[in-house]
Amino acid sequence: MASAKTRVIIVGAGIVGASLALHFAGRGAGVHMVEEGPKAGSGVTARAFGWVNIINVMPEAANYSLVQEALAEYARLQADLPEAFAAARPGSLFWLQSAAETEAFAAAHRAAGTDVELVDAATIAACEPNLRQPPPRAIFSARDLALDPAGLAGDLIDASGATATFGRRVESLILSGDRVSGVRFVDGGMVEADLVVLTAGTAVDRLAESAGFHTGVEASPSIILRYSCTQPVVNRILRGPGLEIRQSADNMLHVAKGYIDDTAENAPERVGERILKVMHERLTLPEGVTLVEAAAGYRPFFSDGMPRLGFLPGIEGAYVAVGHPGVILAPLLGRFAAEHVLEGQRSPLIPAAGLI
Repeated sequence: MASAKTRVIIVGAGIVGASLALHFAGRGAGVHMVEEGPKAGSGVTARAFGWVNIINVMPEAANYSLVQEALAEYARLQADLPEAFAAARPGSLFWLQSAAETEAFAAAHRAAGTDVELVDAATIAACEPNLRQPPPRAIFSARDLALDPAGLAGDLIDASGATATFGRRVESLILSGDRVSGVRFVDGGMVEADLVVLTAGTAVDRLAESAGFHTGVEASPSIILRYSCTQPVVNRILRGPGLEIRQSADNMLHVAKGYIDDTAENAPERVGERILKVMHERLTLPEGVTLVEAAAGYRPFFSDGMPRLGFLPGIEGAYVAVGHPGVILAPLLGRFAAEHVLEGQRSPLIPAAGLI
């Protein structure tokens, strides 16, 4: 167990790294964040849809209890830092192909201990008047949040008071025997510390391999589309067959879409053009809605669906905190990691899964 005076380097200033900075610094550790991007949340966090929810998780999934606790952690974080959530929008409406499927899915979530509400077409139409054909049933999740993940990452780092270095790529860990003593940058510089925490998404494997360890992280691609819009269209996150959409306070429309393949016809821009047609079919849109961003994000994913949180085996001074869904789990992973490292308490919600 490390002491509260531990000098910690966090590699990666995405939302997971930002949460770790908040929790480590809040327990008295000295935190130095290093990020190759120009600012907080400029990596995969910037390509996240920004939906904090459990309704998208199958109740039988391995990480279901973890996500339930993550939503409770978000409520605590929102109470502690209300200004960081000033622009967040609560609530979502989720439906499947048929009313029967939607009702069965709601029942499964309720049986797993999640409080959700079934609403009918009239209620949906009243909540979302620009939805052209409301489904007969939808699941309303009041605790869900739509937020800007990159902006939240920046707010968490600011609240932590951590030192942050941007625009420098970490080349490798510095090894002294079987101990990691810091990081070495591509430009030749280095920073020393008592503990190095790897939170840099799919890049954690490259850095862990410099210490002789393979984490097994995989890249799970998804497409994020953003459209300029001049007025409010949707009040909550809407997730139905073929469309997953939210709107931010600046009226920007954000859409998440599954990655198909790397052919030209399924490039993010082409997908964005097709989705715009779907949006016009499903929603009453103002004139001038335009695709302004189409990009693929490569989320860190493990085959068992669980994140990785723990020390690299056989090596002192190196810790990994990474996994999907990163935006949802970030506040909880930050607390769990700080409790594990500084207080010697490991949560049973995250088994070792290859990391001790």
